[in-house]
Amino acid sequence: MQLTFRDILKIFQVSEKTVQGWINKKGMPCVIANEQYCFNYINLLEWALEKDIKLTPEVLNLGETEFEGHILSNALTRGDVHYDITGNNREEVLKAVVNILPLPREMNRDHLFEMLWVREAMASTAFGNGIAIPHVRNPIVLHIDQPVVTVCFLRSPIDFKALDRKPVFILFTVLSPSVKMHLALLARLAFCLQNPKMQDYLHRRASREEVLAEFFILEAKLDEYKNGNGKGEKIA
Repeated sequence: MQLTFRDILKIFQVSEKTVQGWINKKGMPCVIANEQYCFNYINLLEWALEKDIKLTPEVLNLGETEFEGHILSNALTRGDVHYDITGNNREEVLKAVVNILPLPREMNRDHLFEMLWVREAMASTAFGNGIAIPHVRNPIVLHIDQPVVTVCFLRSPIDFKALDRKPVFILFTVLSPSVKMHLALLARLAFCLQNPKMQDYLHRRASREEVLAEFFILEAKLDEYKNGNGKGEKIA
């Protein structure tokens, strides 16, 4: 999906000066054709997640036309919420997380760890503010039927090489059966994590029920907005 400069202004709800600054100073991915900027949606979404650019419902709407319902909430329920995950560094923590993931019996956990570690070595998956979102580079190779997002609160914060230099205390591990679903989950997760109430729940290590309920509420509001029933309502 290709977007124009005007599309970017509309979906991100920012000024021309802001977008120009993103292009010149933050490496916003684009090409110039016929003296006009062109943006690829998938590249744009990955860039926004990496640079912690605030996502609006309009940004998410573009990539979710084929998905219905609470895709993130359902994935979180499958993955569940876990506490007191141990490890002294990124490698040990990722191994501990892989060991508790609800995977098919035939899936090789060592191979999955290697894929997560390779992705982490390429660039930190730290989201900022003490949160990391480990995920594989090519989700389709996992051959799973349903997406899974596992929440893991660490016993002790770990240095994840985050841009804000804050140690990570919680991991959201994302596994999905397709690239489109993978991007939709990452976008929804990043959107929900921008919500102040959600941030408070996570920082005080709220109960499993509280965490899952808040994600469900935020995603329901987002879906209402997408369906035209929540315009004007503040979501995050």
